[in-house]
Amino acid sequence: MHPLLVPAAWLLDGNYFPAGKSAHRVTGVTHVHAADEFPETLRVEGEVRDADDTESRPVLTTFHLDVVSRRAVRFRMDSIPLATVLTGQGFFDDYALVLHYASPDQRIAGFESYVACGANEMRTTGVLVADGVRVTSWHARLERVVGRQGR
Repeated sequence: MHPLLVPAAWLLDGNYFPAGKSAHRVTGVTHVHAADEFPETLRVEGEVRDADDTESRPVLTTFHLDVVSRRAVRFRMDSIPLATVLTGQGFFDDYALVLHYASPDQRIAGFESYVACGANEMRTTGVLVADGVRVTSWHARLERVVGRQGR
């Protein structure tokens, strides 16, 4: 099973590259937990903040992954900042997970990948596009908080 599809807490350290702005380093934490009633449904909650500004407000994101087969997931995010719902799908094996999603009108689209670098580390990269133009992209390292399950 891919590490992101197992309940856990992950520390994040990486870089965001917003279009038209300088890159900035971010840190945060991501919690993955399964629904009590439906363990194949995972909620992924992320909290990311500017690593160089201790007073910065965290950016919170939550999305859901439904494991629909041995190698596929369904993606859903209710995005308040984007004022839309993003839905899509992904495919995985033990080492790689790739997600793609879009708004209902297809104006906003995103792509993310998570590559396992052992049981306790992943690398993620992604891009968010609006009307065919890159809004932001990112890459980060995720390290499992050993001995701690997702909330």
